[in-house]
Amino acid sequence: MKKYLMIIALIAAGTSVLAQQQGTKLDETVITTTEGFGSSLQDIAKNVYVVTSEEIAQKGAQDIGEALRGVPGVIINRMDGASPKIDIRGSGATAKNNTIILLDGIPLNGLIDFDINSIPIEQVAKIEVIEGGGAVVYGDGATGGVVNIITKNPENKLIYGNVGFEVGSWDTKRENLSIGTKVSDKLLLKAFYSGYSSKEYRSRYKDYKNDKDNREAVWLSGKYLLEKGNIELRYSHNEAKDYYTGYLEEKDFNKDPKQAGSYGGVTHYINDIWNLAYTQNLGKNLDFLIYGGYFRNKSKNLNQLTEEYFIKPQIKYTYGKDSYLIVGGDYRDGHRKFNDPVNVNGKIQKAPDDKRESYAGYVLNKITIGNWQFNQGYRNEKVKYKYSQKVYDSSWNLKEVIPMDKNYSNNNSYEFGVNYLYSTTGNIYANYTRGTRTPTIDDAGAWSGPVKTQKNNIYEIGVRDQYGITTVESSIFYIESENEIYYDKTDSSNSTNRNFDGKVKRKGAQISLHHYFEKLTLKENLSYIEAKVASGKYSGNQFAGVPKWTANVGATYNFTEQFLVNVDGYYQSKIYAEDDFDNYFSKGNEYITVDTNIKYKFESGLELYAGVRNLFDKKYANAITSTRSVFGDGPRKVYYPADGRRYYLGFNFNF
Repeated sequence: MKKYLMIIALIAAGTSVLAQQQGTKLDETVITTTEGFGSSLQDIAKNVYVVTSEEIAQKGAQDIGEALRGVPGVIINRMDGASPKIDIRGSGATAKNNTIILLDGIPLNGLIDFDINSIPIEQVAKIEVIEGGGAVVYGDGATGGVVNIITKNPENKLIYGNVGFEVGSWDTKRENLSIGTKVSDKLLLKAFYSGYSSKEYRSRYKDYKNDKDNREAVWLSGKYLLEKGNIELRYSHNEAKDYYTGYLEEKDFNKDPKQAGSYGGVTHYINDIWNLAYTQNLGKNLDFLIYGGYFRNKSKNLNQLTEEYFIKPQIKYTYGKDSYLIVGGDYRDGHRKFNDPVNVNGKIQKAPDDKRESYAGYVLNKITIGNWQFNQGYRNEKVKYKYSQKVYDSSWNLKEVIPMDKNYSNNNSYEFGVNYLYSTTGNIYANYTRGTRTPTIDDAGAWSGPVKTQKNNIYEIGVRDQYGITTVESSIFYIESENEIYYDKTDSSNSTNRNFDGKVKRKGAQISLHHYFEKLTLKENLSYIEAKVASGKYSGNQFAGVPKWTANVGATYNFTEQFLVNVDGYYQSKIYAEDDFDNYFSKGNEYITVDTNIKYKFESGLELYAGVRNLFDKKYANAITSTRSVFGDGPRKVYYPADGRRYYLGFNFNF
């Protein structure tokens, strides 16, 4: 690890004295912090990392999970082929419920775990990651942060499009097709199709030996230009089948991580997402914006239907130079319908449906005085749940289904920030954010003990600047969590979700360096997080599933304007199993992996590319959990293998 850090320091020192000025990441405009109105990075008193379309193309990312890999403070895990879990600043096993996932501003992870990889990477314009922020604008569940996946708008061209095809390891195939047009001076339209099939890295469970994962998506988008605004409509339809197999015992993992586990199954779902946005300038100092969304998920394997409606209006009043007031609110109404009856002690009955409803109001204010900027925000949110709690006997037979309901009416979130623009390129900032999270329906379905709202107090100091060819983004932070929600497996007879009976504290630092030469771009991303339980039953223990160190070093070399080569290395230090809160087992799963890819563009619009993921075929796990059973092999760790080495080759033709 020390050698690894020395390499980062030497690269940074050696490049800071060279001069080749060009566009950098700090030139990006961010829309997530003020939900659609837009701010420059220098004007934001928060830790914000933007994954640009250029970065996505350079590293050859094939899905959202790969695009986010290497972001400082972010850990991406994809356990057993499921949706990638985005862990921001050490949330651990419950990370998926501590981060709000947005698609063009519309929240997707309300009642179910949405698969972000169902969003075709070809449709992504950029991804904005707000670490430890977003609680005032986005509310319940933003204790870790917010990830906004922003898709490409139709272009102002008469006709354009793309055709692409790719083959790779494990009988993998990808194809995509898009076409766009300018119907009139005001109306722009675009259609997109993508397909994917693969047998994946691990062997199938015996019941699905010859089956392949399949995913198809259709995206339609339109933009109507108004005199002082626009109307945007987006629709996507996605259907996917994912075959999974279970964990491996340690001896089996070490022998052959590709082998099937002791069980298997399939998830089969259909998603439909509608997104409508209306933006209008109402005068010299007044802007109006409203989002509306509808999300529908039909799970064919579980025979369940989940729907959610969402609306978010807000108005911005600019009362001075770089000074404004934003007043807004949002409303969400979701339900999950269970179509299959359940067997309770031999009696067949219908399971009660799950419902979640929330409404909130918020206000954001920014005052600029000279080179100083001051931000304040407040949000009040009310959340109402109706769900069922399932009770099992000692043999794990369903004993009782108990209808439940819970109201959370005092979910208050705050933020206070100060930003100092000390030069034309640099700013230093400090902020405080108070975020809340209520138990989700999935959490509450297997709950034990009193139900409390999780509250995170987040303190941060950071700096951004550009020195010659080098951009720097860095921050230090401290997080104190009260009533943190976690999954407790330390008692083999009573695995359950619950609130911590004490506080959890996290402190850390992160830095991102990018160096822009004439033909070469270098990057170094480094994060340190120390997460500990500060009081209660597990006081003094390290928080499970959180590595202290993560790092990414990458280089992109453009031999010509047409030909580039990219290399990325990733490091993660040792961790406890993600449910090992009593630190019963030893740490493990330290690894370094390397990805590389090449790309060549012809003047005709044809683009050829190839790459290798996990170049040195490093054996590691996406997740390590534990079993506390006193029978059989007794308490032990179990492993969910990550993918081994993978090759791919493809083309894109742009017209």
